Amino acid sequence: MRLAVFLRILCLAVVSIVLSSARAARAQLLSPGPLSKEHASLEGDQHCNDCHSSGKRVDQGGCLKCHGDLGTRIAAGQGLHGREYKGKPCESCHVEHLGGNAPVRWPGGDASKLDHALTGWILRGAHQKTPCAKCHSRVNERGHPTYLGAPSACASCHKDVHDNRFGATCTGCHNESAWKELNLDGFNHDRARFPLRGAHPKVPCAQCHADPPRYVDLKFEACTDCHKDPHQGKLGAGCTNCHNETRWTIASFLQIGTKHPGTSLANGHAKVACRACHDRGNLLPPSKGSECVSCHQPVHEAPFGRGCATCHGSIQWLDLPRAIGLGAHGKTAYPLTGKHESVNCVNCHKADLPRDARYRKLAFGRCDNCHRDRHQGEFAKSDHGECNPCHNTAGFRPPLFAVAAHASTSFPLVGKHIASPCSSCHKQERPLLDLRVPKQACADCHANPHGNQFAKEMSDGGCAHCHEPTGFKLPKIDHSIWPLTGAHATTTCDGCHHPTAADRKAGQGASYRGVPRACGGCHDDAHFGQFRLTAPVRECDRCHTTTAFKIASFDHDAIAGWELTGAHVRTSCAKCHGPATLADGRSTTRWRLPSRECRFCHANPHEPRGPS
Repeated sequence: MRLAVFLRILCLAVVSIVLSSARAARAQLLSPGPLSKEHASLEGDQHCNDCHSSGKRVDQGGCLKCHGDLGTRIAAGQGLHGREYKGKPCESCHVEHLGGNAPVRWPGGDASKLDHALTGWILRGAHQKTPCAKCHSRVNERGHPTYLGAPSACASCHKDVHDNRFGATCTGCHNESAWKELNLDGFNHDRARFPLRGAHPKVPCAQCHADPPRYVDLKFEACTDCHKDPHQGKLGAGCTNCHNETRWTIASFLQIGTKHPGTSLANGHAKVACRACHDRGNLLPPSKGSECVSCHQPVHEAPFGRGCATCHGSIQWLDLPRAIGLGAHGKTAYPLTGKHESVNCVNCHKADLPRDARYRKLAFGRCDNCHRDRHQGEFAKSDHGECNPCHNTAGFRPPLFAVAAHASTSFPLVGKHIASPCSSCHKQERPLLDLRVPKQACADCHANPHGNQFAKEMSDGGCAHCHEPTGFKLPKIDHSIWPLTGAHATTTCDGCHHPTAADRKAGQGASYRGVPRACGGCHDDAHFGQFRLTAPVRECDRCHTTTAFKIASFDHDAIAGWELTGAHVRTSCAKCHGPATLADGRSTTRWRLPSRECRFCHANPHEPRGPS
């Protein structure tokens, strides 16, 4: 039974191997041959249907699935395939199954023999001799060489030496046989860098472009590049100042204006006949000379010199441009400085003034010749009200009346008054300050923080009794009534003189009168009344000085009335004067002892002791 099963399996395996070998042999026998290397990826019977369909040799639709760029052109009727082979089988020209590079059956037998007119673009002239690869050098999106989509514009292959000045259609002047054979009958010279005007359109081309013709690197910027200068450069290079392109012999000197050599022909001179000046011929200078003063009498009193053309170059006698007036004003009797440099000329040289008074006889000796007195005669007694002592041309503000000048008034500026702005005392609204200040006492400007404490002093000289303009907080106080010694000399004033409750209620500063002079008036009693409430009463200065509260050396005999002798000299103070606690819980040192008897501190060794 087992042997029968084994033989059945073996027979099935042999049959399977035989059938597989037969199918492989059958597929090899059906293929016409190997595909080209471009189609090598389609080898094998599993790819046959990619190009072939049932009942057809080759399916054109299968080809165009890969060659979509060609399919687009065929559908549009473009190129050789779209014009001549639309709907025809691909294999009629493109042969496969021969391996290697797929051969193409070109009409005529070779690509170079193709009638290029079939593509829609006829080869003419020199293009007929151009190798195909010279124009067809592109590759498709798959990276393979292609003949499709070759551009046909001239500039796509040839460099435009005219930089697109004449458009992209080269055949307007050139043909395909030879580049240098030109047809210029319809050429529009306006598109060139030198448009033809006037008589120039009638000039033969060869007269400018020579024979054989040359069209590049020609000089034409100046008239003398083509025309001879009969004036030998004496009138400059600007021929068009007098001549035009229509006719050379009719010259117009009105165009030359200020460019006329030597003398401007603008305005007045434009109406003067040439022979009125050029008495020896137009190309020779006048015999009188070429300076203005050769014909015109000088009229200026200011030292402007003989070069009239510096200002009157355009033969304009009055109302000259502002720049000319500013340049010459420095030579007049009134040079312009400061703000005057920006004033419009007509503001001073008014058109309604007579000509003589408008310039040479214009009044300018005083500021009020042009400016009104803003102080309304307040300073008429000082140099007849002239502005110069306080103002200059740099500007009306700030004035020149500074600290030094203020010393000439009844109120010299000292101390902090120097830094105070003018408007803090001169209160009138701008632009004019009230320069007369009748009230000049301290209290006229400053508030009195002391109330009526110093009424007597205020009626006799005021704040100056104690204060100076250098600073309110630096008083000059004579403290000799209660001399300041020791630490009192360095204590700040408000350490003793500080506002009381009454001062604060009255809204005034610290009280300076009635301040207590006893130590207890300012300092706390550190001894809690030991020397105030028990006899004999002692003041603080009995033991302490203003130099320091701590006693440097205490004379026990002179101050306390009890001389230290013997072992008492070496005994520390705290041994006798120990701490004590008051009824309210505060602690102090007991300086006044209840008794000076020995037994108060020492036990009596001679008293009998109890029974032994």
